[in-house]
Amino acid sequence: MPAELLDDVRDQLLTSGFVTKAQLDAAHARIQKEGGTLEDTLVKMRILLDSQVAVLRAQRMGVVYCGLADFIPNLQNADLVPEEFARRHTMYPLFVLDNIVTLVMADPGDLNGIDQVLRRTRMEVEPALSSAPDILALIERAYGAHKYLEVAEESAAAAAAEIALEAVGDDEAQPVIKLVENLLTEAVHQGASDIHVEPMDKHLRVRIRVDGVLREVAAPPLQVHRAMVSRIKVLARLDIAQTRKPQDGAFSHRSAGREIVVRVSILPSIYGEAAVLRLLRNEAESVSLPDLGMDAGILSRFRTEIAKPHGMILVSGPTGSGKSTTLYAALKEVATPQKNVIAIEDPVEYRQPGVRQIQVNPDAHLTFANGLRSILRQDPDVVMVGEIRDAETAAIAVQAALTGHLVFSTVHTNDSVSSVVRLRDMGVAAYLISSSLLAVMAQRLCRRVCPECKTPDTPSDRLIHAVGLEPGKLDFTPMRGRGCSRCIGTGYIKRIGIYELFHMTDELAEMVVRGESTEAIRDRAQSQGMQTLRDDGIRKIREGTTTFEEVARVAGTG
Repeated sequence: MPAELLDDVRDQLLTSGFVTKAQLDAAHARIQKEGGTLEDTLVKMRILLDSQVAVLRAQRMGVVYCGLADFIPNLQNADLVPEEFARRHTMYPLFVLDNIVTLVMADPGDLNGIDQVLRRTRMEVEPALSSAPDILALIERAYGAHKYLEVAEESAAAAAAEIALEAVGDDEAQPVIKLVENLLTEAVHQGASDIHVEPMDKHLRVRIRVDGVLREVAAPPLQVHRAMVSRIKVLARLDIAQTRKPQDGAFSHRSAGREIVVRVSILPSIYGEAAVLRLLRNEAESVSLPDLGMDAGILSRFRTEIAKPHGMILVSGPTGSGKSTTLYAALKEVATPQKNVIAIEDPVEYRQPGVRQIQVNPDAHLTFANGLRSILRQDPDVVMVGEIRDAETAAIAVQAALTGHLVFSTVHTNDSVSSVVRLRDMGVAAYLISSSLLAVMAQRLCRRVCPECKTPDTPSDRLIHAVGLEPGKLDFTPMRGRGCSRCIGTGYIKRIGIYELFHMTDELAEMVVRGESTEAIRDRAQSQGMQTLRDDGIRKIREGTTTFEEVARVAGTG
């Protein structure tokens, strides 16, 4: 950057009040060591936001700044330019008025991009400026939703005419069918685990959960809502006429040649029925333990435990923390032709080769406890119980582990050691716990830093404290994602686990029998080398795999 322009930027920053002279001096010192521009360095240091940089650049270039969170853009404008072009030039046609296209851009100096839009649309182009991550997120919303929004008006008309959804034989005859189909296909394409369809006071909100975080996407008109929910009910074989009670069901959906199991939950709300669709991919057979991101020491110890002939191994964590994936990966290693492996689950999320899987069915009185009793009469070597959630199941699982079976299951506790107390609270005697429990794996899922836009980071003191480190004493350079087309402006792609493995030693077993506190057992386990969730999170921050924000979000100071 020329010296004159650098002086202008420095003066503008000071005048804006966004930064102080001391912060500028610190940024200049960092530039001397690492290079880079002044504004980018201030963003890395968390002194400036991307949006603030965009405001200042807009002022210098004499163009309008658009804060994309301040209004709802017209997503139908995706018709004006191809998706690949919009991503390559980081631009989107916000709206059209009097034959003028307002084009929001990360770089209004991109004259080639402006010229191509002018020729494509045959309209006058007025550039505006916003931050690249915000534009990329908008592009994802617009083009991702465009496939199903193109039938929204037709669906609204059909809904207004109160078409009979029971006649679902012809997909082309009923636009609402295409609407739901395209929404499912696009959610699968984006790697979503859940779809939320939520009626509000004056609009319909549609969100998808990607990598554990909800992301709002464009929604069709509110008048389509009832028809959408009715179509989802038809697919899941639910009662269309019933609108005042919760309903649950499931159906299959094929996308890109693969079958997706969709679990449906319908819940009445004050504005109408809300629907949540859980997308379950049959991917377990492709996931192995080394794929999960375990530390080499944890992986080695876990493999040692699951290779034992009998005993109980638990995986703990909240809903959505990857417990089932870990258990399936473990089963993949132990399910050999020489072993009889049986699993009872609620629901059966993945099909696992070499494993006989049973679906819990309360209507048929097939519960975890009843099913487990029957399984033990089937001469099993290895048993997986989807979850230990009551005293009866816990007692049978422990007895199975003590009588020559290897038992896998999950519990909902915040850390590994708390699982011992959870079993005790369910009425399992301490001496039985100490004799049967081999290990407990606690885990969480953190989003991975995008490798395409990874850049050095300067986290706030608050975040450093949140994961238990001291500000000013970091001996490594944290990383974060700036946001790019590959990560849709989020800075993250996919997720990785952080793990805490508690394995029962003789000394710890004696402490359990004596009824010592969770804190005492945890302290002793750590003195024996147990790595906590926080420790593993910090290790992955050091490696540049994830960020302080992610570890603080999922593990905090635990």
